[in-house]
Amino acid sequence: MKNIKSTSLDDFYKEAANFTGRDINSLLPPGIKKEIGHFNVFDISQTLREVKRKQIMPYNRRAYYKISLIRGKNRAEYADKVIEIKKNALLFASPKVPYHWIPQDENQSGSFCVFTDEFLVKNKSGVALDELPIFKSGGYPVFEITDEQADEIGLLFTKVLKQLPWLGLLPDTRL
Repeated sequence: MKNIKSTSLDDFYKEAANFTGRDINSLLPPGIKKEIGHFNVFDISQTLREVKRKQIMPYNRRAYYKISLIRGKNRAEYADKVIEIKKNALLFASPKVPYHWIPQDENQSGSFCVFTDEFLVKNKSGVALDELPIFKSGGYPVFEITDEQADEIGLLFTKVLKQLPWLGLLPDTRL
């Protein structure tokens, strides 16, 4: 089995600074080192600009959780399955399952959030992330959704972004 690279949250933010063209400190919440847990939201179109420049979206394991609203034709590849996305989907990723997704056309948009398990500590939230079926190895982590559902979820991402004042940017409102 090939050695799979693990992307840390620090690695992610270095990449995010590149794909957004912003200073890494402007992407981080104030007092990040003092907080327990981590949460942030990004626009997929900014990520794709960097992917096009590098010509690759790495197949790797992330040291954080990720929920993506993907709009456009795509393919998500996992060790044990390939999932074709026809139009809109929610993709759930955990540190335990390596994957990558590959855009299949130019018409791509959406948002994604990254967070650590400390963000949803079980004794405060009642949720154990690794016990949820969407984050378990061998589960089905991609859910195709309708245009209407994608619009509603896109609005949720926009509302979350409005609550993250350190970012100072909103994704395209046509999510």
